[in-house]
This record gives sequence, structure tokens and C-alpha cells, in this order.
Amino acid sequence: MHATIRASSVHPVVRVTGNFTAESPLAEVVRSALLAAFDQGWADPKKLSQSSARAAILHNQALENIAEHLQLPADSIEVLGEPALGHYLAIAGLLRDDLTFAYSATDKGKIRALARSHRGAIAELQVDEAGAINSSQIPPGSVLSLQLANGETGVVQDSEALAGLSQFVAIDATSSGARVHLPDHWDTALFDARSWHGPGGLAILAINNQSQYAYPLPRIAPIKSPGTYSLPLLIAASVALENFTPEDPAMREFALSALAAIPGVRVVAPEAPSLPNIFSIVVDGINGEHLVRELSARAIDVDSGSACSPADLQPSHVLAAMGYPTDGHLLITLKSGMTRDDIAALTKALIEITS
Repeated sequence: MHATIRASSVHPVVRVTGNFTAESPLAEVVRSALLAAFDQGWADPKKLSQSSARAAILHNQALENIAEHLQLPADSIEVLGEPALGHYLAIAGLLRDDLTFAYSATDKGKIRALARSHRGAIAELQVDEAGAINSSQIPPGSVLSLQLANGETGVVQDSEALAGLSQFVAIDATSSGARVHLPDHWDTALFDARSWHGPGGLAILAINNQSQYAYPLPRIAPIKSPGTYSLPLLIAASVALENFTPEDPAMREFALSALAAIPGVRVVAPEAPSLPNIFSIVVDGINGEHLVRELSARAIDVDSGSACSPADLQPSHVLAAMGYPTDGHLLITLKSGMTRDDIAALTKALIEITS
């Protein structure tokens, strides 16, 4: 019985001209794997039928592949069908009332909400204009929520230096994915398959410190995660990670240079260590929602507002924490396969709107 799902050849990601949003269609190799997985991986891997045995093989292959490419211990991985729940599990599984919960002012809203519900001490860590965390504010006896890279600015933290300053470290790798290595010291780490162009609705929670981790939700049996997720999505996420190629940093530098040359446009933290695919700009004197609509009318899609609450275009708490204005904010996501012509089209459209 041959149960491996692989594409016969790897096709390049199809470029969607004008799409600078965080979302993009699945690459053909991933889409094909997902459709095949629905045919072959529908059974419960824990049962004893032939279909279940085939599904179990696919499940194990996917986990081993993900562990290899994310450089995780295979036995540390828990699969989650709800990525947003992962933030709570990663942090609350380590947190106790006698420990301080330390988090950054640029962390996601879900993490800041968790801080409000913590019955012990909390420490909101301030950042400078470059988005770097003030390490002197980290209490030594704390659980630190450490975002490897910010999903709005792309700013990458000095995780090796920061991770050793607290008692426990919960890593947020949902934006960085496979682009940034975990620090030497970490206790839990959360990944979102969308960060390596996999399907939505699938997250990976890695638990490195199993002895100190306690599942924070009601339970009867000893478990570390709810255990409910789609096996086809796991298989598609594995294939996407196997075929993931990081974006070209030179394209980001070209985009920053081109956009910064537009009068009234300010790049957020242009000199900070950053992901190759994400950055933000602020356009003086023009509302962010208006910019999004005007660009959309020119067949160019971008994001605006806070990345963790895009539905109502809430002002970015990340930019506010860094001392930048929040109006006129555009969040730009570059894709593999984009060219300088795509950047030029975005630049030309912004010049037309701001002139």
C-alpha cells in the first residue's frame, strides 16, 4: 500500500498581480495535495480499518515532515484546528498565578486579552521606534510571550537575547513561520500554516517543556491539545512547508526605497531587522480605509489597520506603541514571484492617489 501524497513536480507559485494582502491562493502543488488528501485521508487515523491505517501513515509522514522543516522535536508537536486558540494554549499552559505574565505592547490582541484575564502580576513591555522590546522590563520570574516577528511591521526581535531573561518563554512564530529559527531557550512555540503559504485553519503547537506544561482547558484524560483538526489540511500544510521558498529580501529593499521616495510616505522601522515579506507604511494626511479603496479601484489590494482585527480596520496598536501615527497606515505583504514591475505599479498608484 503506497500512501504518500506528493506532486509529480513542483510548480512555481502562481503570481497574482496587484495582491499585496496577507492572503493568497494555494499554490497548485498544495491544492493538488489537498484534493488528493480528501480522497485518501478522510478516515480516522486512530481506528483499525484499512482506510484508517492509510490515514495514519499520511498523518505520521506529515508530522515528520513538519518537524524536520521547522527543526522541532517530532514528539513535541500538537496539531490545532483553531490557530487563534493556540495563543491561549501556548501561554496558559505555562502560566500560574504566582508568575508574572510579560508581553510586548506590539503583541496580538488575543495575547493582550489574556493578560487582562491573568490573576497574577503582568508586565507590558514597551518598544522603541524600531519595534525592539525593552529587555530591562522583563521580570526574571515570568512567562514571556515572545513574538519572533511582527505581522504588521515585519520587525524581528533579538530572540536569543530576550529568551534567556524569563523563567518560561512562549514563542509566537505565527507570522515568521519557517523564516526565523527558534531561540535556544523556548518552552512552547506556535506556528500558523498560512505563514508558509499553507491552508488556513491549521496551526502547530510545539511543547518543548513537557514537564512544566499543563493543558489549561477542562479535561478528563491527560492531554496537551484538543486533538480535533482536519487531516487533509495537515497534509496540505506539510506539502506547502516542504515547497516553501522564502521571499527575496532584495525585493523588500527595492519596495522600501521606491515607496519612501513618494512625498508624504513614511516607512515604519526601515532599518530594523525584518522579515523579507512584510512591512508597513504611513501616508500623511489620507485615511487608511480611503487608501485601500482607491488602490482597490486600481486593481491593487493591500491591508490597513491592525493585523489582528482587520474586519473593522481598527487603528494599529503596533504603530501606536512604536510612536507612529495610525491613520494612513498600509500593511504590505510581498509574495514569492513578485517583480519590480509589481512594486512599480503600487508606487505609481500611490503617487496618483496622494498627488
